This record gives sequence, C-alpha cells and structure tokens, in this order.
Amino acid sequence: MTRSGGTLSRTVLLPLLVLATIAIVAGRAVRKTEDNSDRSRTEDYITQYEINTERYRVTTEDGYQLIVYRLLPQVPAKGAVLIQHGIRQSSSDWLTLDKNLPMQLLEAGMEVWLGNSRASSESAGHLTYSNDSSQYWDFSFHEIGFYDLPAMIDAALQMSQRKQLHLIAYSEGASATLVLLSERPEYNAKIMSLNLMAPAAFMTNSQFKLVALLFNKIRFIFPMTAQQLLLKSNQLSKNSQKQLEHYQQLILSGRFRRFDHGPRGNMQKYGSREPPNYHLQMITQSPTLHYGGRDSTVHPRDVEHLSTHFPKESNVQLIEYDLLDHGDFTSRPEAASNVYPMIVEDIVGKSNQRRR
Repeated sequence: MTRSGGTLSRTVLLPLLVLATIAIVAGRAVRKTEDNSDRSRTEDYITQYEINTERYRVTTEDGYQLIVYRLLPQVPAKGAVLIQHGIRQSSSDWLTLDKNLPMQLLEAGMEVWLGNSRASSESAGHLTYSNDSSQYWDFSFHEIGFYDLPAMIDAALQMSQRKQLHLIAYSEGASATLVLLSERPEYNAKIMSLNLMAPAAFMTNSQFKLVALLFNKIRFIFPMTAQQLLLKSNQLSKNSQKQLEHYQQLILSGRFRRFDHGPRGNMQKYGSREPPNYHLQMITQSPTLHYGGRDSTVHPRDVEHLSTHFPKESNVQLIEYDLLDHGDFTSRPEAASNVYPMIVEDIVGKSNQRRR
C-alpha cells in the first residue's frame, strides 16, 4: 500500500489494521446473535424467565424507531425504572446474569423499562433512512441523549401513567443521560433518582488515549482507501463512526463537550470555533456515580472529576467497587451481588418516600 511521497511505515499501518480487525470481528459477533432467531435476544430471555412483558415501538423526533420493553412485577408496582445500555449493547445485555438487575428490581416491586438506542442491534430502523445509509449512521451519543432518551422516558411515563421514573444508565447510556439532563433540563423534573454506572464523560485517563492519538493521525497520513476500510469496519460492528470519533475527541480534549466539526463547521453549527461544553450545572438531580477501581476505560480519576461538575446542591454520591473493570458492570456476577442491590435499595427507598 503506497501513497504519494513513499510507502506507509509499518508502525503506522499496524494500528489501523488492528483497529479494523477488532471492529470486523465485533461486527461478526453482532450479526451472529441477530441471525440466531426470529425473536430478539431480549425476548428469548423474557421467555426463559417467564416475565410478564409488553413490547413497544417508540419513534423519536428525528424519525428513529426504538424497541422498548416493559417488564411488570407480580405485585402492584411501587414505581417505574428505565435502564439504558452502553455502546455495542442492547436491552438483552441486562438479562444475561443470574439475579440480573431487571429481575432484582421486579422482585422489589418495581416496573422495569428496558431501552434500546438507535445504535442497538434491537432497534427498528428509521422512518425514512435505510439502515445502510450514511444519513442513518450520522449520530453520536449526543443524539441518543437528545432524542432517544426523551422519547423512551415519555413513552414509559405515558404507559405507566406516572409523572416520574427512576433512571439507570451504563457507560454510553450515562453519557447520553448527561447530555439529556444538561441540554433538555426540563427532563430533570421527570427523574426521581439517577444511578450512573461507569459514566463516560471526562476520559483524559482512559486506556484508549494512545489509540485516540493514532486515530487522529490516520486521517492525515492514510490514503482515502484505508480510511474507507476503517469506516466500513465500524459499520460492520454496528457502530456509528461519529460515536467513536466523539469519544476520541473527549479523550484528547479532556472536556465533556459537543461534537467537534472543526473551526469552520463549529462556526456554522455553534457560532464559535470551539464546540460548547455540556452544561452539567443544569442537572438538578442528585446522581449516584458507580465506578470500578480497575476501570481503565472510564478511569476512577475521571469519574471523580465528573463529580465536581454538578451543582453543589445536587449532593452527588460516589461509590467505588475496587475489583470491577469497565465491562464488569453488566457481565460479572460480582455486579449482581455488589452493585445492583445498592441501586435497588436506593430506588425502592426513594419510591417509598414519594408514596408517603
């Protein structure tokens, strides 16, 4: 592979090939789970656990169609909870563990809503765009927070006939939640409690900093054909290129801010050369931040830094789990035994207070 001016060095080519291979392998894994059954994985788990369930299709303001599941307890519900997944995940990832989070909430008498973002393998496409079009994939976690979460929250409140619900979000779901409550602050009044696991916002200390630096160089060094390979591999793995690039920008800038389109694009979109920060001071909820002591993706220092950006009166709580890494919050039994009971206790306690 060559470009004008000479041959690409192996030290630069290797990271690209590694990134592309990882994305392609991940894409194969996603497609395999999609093709195994006419039903979604979430519905397979629901059948296995014999959960009383309702399935809804929710349309966002910008035309994306999301599949949302309503899980009902065997007793009159004390309140409603919406749980939002992370990147490359879907609602089914909350049901893989024994004594998983939805089951613990159901046993505690809560009504559980499992969300699926437009990035989910269980989402239902778009009213206008085909799933393989560039328009369909033109989003990051910003759009998930600004459009997807409001649509799912409003649907859950309408169907449950409630004015507030509890919100639980993990990783990218937490990024989107922070976007929602800062960009559309009226939704703070619709949230009774806020539990964020491994919240991806400030990411200066992330293990992916070197990858982010390499990615930043790729666009200037590699020929267009190699850039197209990377873009294609991301589509195969069910990622939006913009999703990954937005996180790359957070890692390198050390700020939690809107997507950087470059000085000219920023002037057109935001009226300034730099993208604006998300105004976390607009969040009036009292968030509880759950994070892993071994998390090298969303580092403990970055979560602690995030906690300082909420209003003083928000009474933010930090809970560290010494032995957990980033992915452990949805995949390891320790999360079911250590993290989930604390979240359930918090939610049930606040629901009982509100009912008095």
